[in-house]
Amino acid sequence: MEQINVPQFSMEAFAAGFEKNLKALQKAEKITKDLLRDMSRDVLNAVHVTQDSGVINKLIAVLTPVNRKVAILFYKEFSGFNWDDEEVSFGKKNKKKYEDIKAKALLALTNPHFNIWTWAERNVDIEKKPLKLADITKFVEKTLKRANEEGIAQADVIKAIIDGGLELDALMALMDAAVQEEQEQPE
Repeated sequence: MEQINVPQFSMEAFAAGFEKNLKALQKAEKITKDLLRDMSRDVLNAVHVTQDSGVINKLIAVLTPVNRKVAILFYKEFSGFNWDDEEVSFGKKNKKKYEDIKAKALLALTNPHFNIWTWAERNVDIEKKPLKLADITKFVEKTLKRANEEGIAQADVIKAIIDGGLELDALMALMDAAVQEEQEQPE
């Protein structure tokens, strides 16, 4: 086994910077939360005045992944524009629902306490999604198709999966079970 050289951890150095860094992080988080609270309302107003989703897309582009997810849900609910997963942006106005969504948004904006965070508290459940094996199957299908298009052999894809942590024992057990199943089937 290869020797790993880990730098020595200094509790004194950690303690000296920890409180300062913690306060800086807390301040940055508060600034971000406050800015997004106010901007969520302003952006929503601007979208309905201009009927252009560009300001939403600019805002979403600079957010952290978690804030981005909440903002996308918020603007899906109140902008009246369609979200495009492939383009990762809001695109065309939803012609059928726009006026109703606009009315709902403008009514919500009459409440001075309405913003992305007050809405998210009631409507967004940030929970880890359960792992679905069907999603893994879809991912592998897409990966194999792309690998084939790019001239990459399936063996190389499997090697990459093994390099990613798939245990050879698990792969061998699966192969043994497949062989056993094939032998048990009547001809």
